[in-house]
Amino acid sequence: MEAAKEEERVGVRCSRRELQFLDSFVVSGEFRTRSELIREALKDFLARRAREVPEAPATTQPRTHTAPVQGNAAGSFRPEELELLTEYAELVLNGASVGDALAAIVRQGIPMEKVRTVVAEQRALVRDSAERRTKVENAGRTSQELERQGYLGP
Repeated sequence: MEAAKEEERVGVRCSRRELQFLDSFVVSGEFRTRSELIREALKDFLARRAREVPEAPATTQPRTHTAPVQGNAAGSFRPEELELLTEYAELVLNGASVGDALAAIVRQGIPMEKVRTVVAEQRALVRDSAERRTKVENAGRTSQELERQGYLGP
């Protein structure tokens, strides 16, 4: 089998509308080329996905029955701790129960400060995603304006 080259080409099929969005970023000067924009988007996507994957335990352990934290267990947490665990379960473990989140934290020996850090990073990613969506919506408006001015074809 032939060794992979350092850099490979990948073809991406895009609609005319998507190309107009890409071109609006290039025309605005934010990116020099479509390829640069696509590479940056791919890097962001891969970095985000890498952060979303929970760390795998060192050994495979059989799954045990888990129940959400409730009753006395929830009562033993301070409200801010329970809120942090809830956010960790939602943001980091993709909507898992608080009990599952707590079990994962205990199994992996993650200190609460690390949980706070990870939750803060995930919140920042959510905010960043919202900002990027707004930019894309604005780029759509920009591409319509560029089309209206004759820089882009219909």
